[in-house]
Amino acid sequence: MRTVGIDLSADRSKTAMSVVEWTDGAATVGPPALKCTDDELLDALAALRTGDRAGVDTPFGWPVEFVRAVGAHLAGNPWPGRGQDSERYRKDHLRYRLTDRIVADAIRPLQAPLPAPFDRIGAMVARWAHLEDELGRRGVRVDRTGGGRIAEVYPKASRHRWGLLGTPRNMDTLLATVPWLHCDPPTARAYDASEHAFDALMCALTARAVARGLTAHPGATELDAARAEGWIHLPEPGSLTRLV
Repeated sequence: MRTVGIDLSADRSKTAMSVVEWTDGAATVGPPALKCTDDELLDALAALRTGDRAGVDTPFGWPVEFVRAVGAHLAGNPWPGRGQDSERYRKDHLRYRLTDRIVADAIRPLQAPLPAPFDRIGAMVARWAHLEDELGRRGVRVDRTGGGRIAEVYPKASRHRWGLLGTPRNMDTLLATVPWLHCDPPTARAYDASEHAFDALMCALTARAVARGLTAHPGATELDAARAEGWIHLPEPGSLTRLV
C-alpha cells in the first residue's frame, strides 16, 4: 500500500507532500514534493487506490456554530451571541471545532490546534474546501470523519503521541527510532532541509496509523459534528512502532 502525507498551506510555497510505500515489515520514503500546486495535490489524492490512505494537515471544515453565525449575519438575522460578552462568545463558540477541543485536551500542555475561522488558518481551510470540491467533481468523495481514503491529521500531535517531540526533529532520529523505515541519504537531507516536508512525512505516517486502526475515530455523540467540521485522527500513544 501507499500513504500520502500533505502539509497544506494557503501559500503553495509552504505546501509539501510525502509518499511512503509499505511492504511486509518495511516502508520506503520517497523524495518530498515542495511548493505543491492544487493540480499536484489533486492528482495525488485522486490516484489513491484501494487500501491507500492520505493524511492532510488542515482543518477539513469550520466550526458549525461559526458557520451558523456567519449565515445569520449574511441574512440579517440576530447575531447568535446577542447579549453575551463578545470575546467570551467568540472563544467559547466560534473559535474551535469539537475535534480541536478534544485534541487540545489529549496533548495538553502543548498548544491546541490553530482555530479554523481565525488568523491565517481560515485561508488554508478555504483552499482545502476548493480541493475537496474538485475531488468530488472527479468522483472522489471526502468523508470528513476520515472514514474514507483521506483523513485529517495534525503532525505535531502525532509526534507528541509517538514520543518524538522531545527528540531532535531530523531523519537520523526518526530512522533510529523505527529501523523498518528506509530512506536514502539524499532524500533524508531533503526532509531535514524543509520543516514542511518533514511534517508531510509525519502526515503520511499518521495516514498509515489510520489505515491500521491505530487512531481515535469519532464516537456516536461526536459523529454529526465530525461530518460537518472534520475530525483530527490522533494516533494511539506509542503506536509508531506498530505501523508495520
